[in-house]
Amino acid sequence: MLRNPDSVPASDTIIADPVMEPFFITRSQTGGYTVYERVVKGENNTEYIKTLGYPSNFGNALRSVAREILNEEGKTYDLKSYVDRWESIKESLTSILE
Repeated sequence: MLRNPDSVPASDTIIADPVMEPFFITRSQTGGYTVYERVVKGENNTEYIKTLGYPSNFGNALRSVAREILNEEGKTYDLKSYVDRWESIKESLTSILE
């Protein structure tokens, strides 16, 4: 389901970085995480957000983003390339934490 980007509660913490684009993570005041994707649709190029999941912790939220980046539509990999790309994405996401 697509939502208006302004529908994220103002009290949520938004975790975004160019490495994760078009995805971002929010953390609610109650401690739950949500992973979103920024989407542009329609003749007017209207911006929306799409909810991808509710991971139980921040590490799972990052893994969810990594999986989404890895499994872009239209990509074809051999096994080694797929594993190498997975490792590269994980490294790029975890490197921002250091």
